[in-house]
Amino acid sequence: MIEQDRKRRIVRLLVTGLAVAAVAGVAIAGTAVARSRQSAGDTAVAGGPDTPAATPIPAILATPAAGTTDPATPEPSTTNPATPEPPTAPATPEPATTATTGPEGTGQKPAIPRKPAEKAPPADAVAACKTWLKEVAEERGEPAPGSNAKVAARLDGAPGTVLILADSKYWAGCDTAFARNGSEGSIRQPAKIAKPAPGDAEAFEVANNLIPIKGKEYEYYWAVGQLPSGVSKISYTFPDGRTTNAVIKGNYWLMQHQTATPWKEGSAPGPQIKVTLFGPNGQSLRTFLLVWGEDTCAQVSHGC
Repeated sequence: MIEQDRKRRIVRLLVTGLAVAAVAGVAIAGTAVARSRQSAGDTAVAGGPDTPAATPIPAILATPAAGTTDPATPEPSTTNPATPEPPTAPATPEPATTATTGPEGTGQKPAIPRKPAEKAPPADAVAACKTWLKEVAEERGEPAPGSNAKVAARLDGAPGTVLILADSKYWAGCDTAFARNGSEGSIRQPAKIAKPAPGDAEAFEVANNLIPIKGKEYEYYWAVGQLPSGVSKISYTFPDGRTTNAVIKGNYWLMQHQTATPWKEGSAPGPQIKVTLFGPNGQSLRTFLLVWGEDTCAQVSHGC
């Protein structure tokens, strides 16, 4: 009996222990399930598929200190583009003026250029003319009277000497008055010996130069040529109103004219020079006017 009672107590204890263990297991399992559900719920709150996305909180940007620049957000330029100014009208150029001062920066009145010292015409006009004629012939390479040329006609006047050198084929005119300027004299272009026609105006062209005499300058004209058939007199009327007749010597004629009053700078040329040809009985054969610059520079050794 005692043994049976002891066994019954043992059985009860085992049953009770098993019951307690079962209850404890249920509790542990319930706790695990609860924790699993809680974890899933936390995931949904954090932004799971069944939960709307959380509204982000705008970031608060720190205001940069003075003198610093936030590289992420470039600041707008504070410099306004310069407004283009209207174009300025170009300066009106001042009219050119003639310098009235001396060397640059001195403010002195310029010195008047001195004129070349006046020289007398060469004493030996024939020798001088032959020299000038040779130089012209060599320079131009044109036929001219040779070294054996003779004086065919000559006119000695106050300004200088006018003469004609000729050989058997060619002739040329020469004047010594221009040598007063300290240079050589004047040579008319050499030509073949042949009488011109009375209507050939080119045969009566003149040369016009300025020559110094006693410290003043004068207009001076000279001309030479072959005498046309049927012409006995040749006259030139100049801008000063005076008329000069050419001097006829054989088959040639010569003329020189100097104005009575000194030349003034800036003076106008005046009327054209008039040439008149006369026949044996004094009748006028032809009259024509010389064109300034075209018929008044009949010399090849220098300009007019």
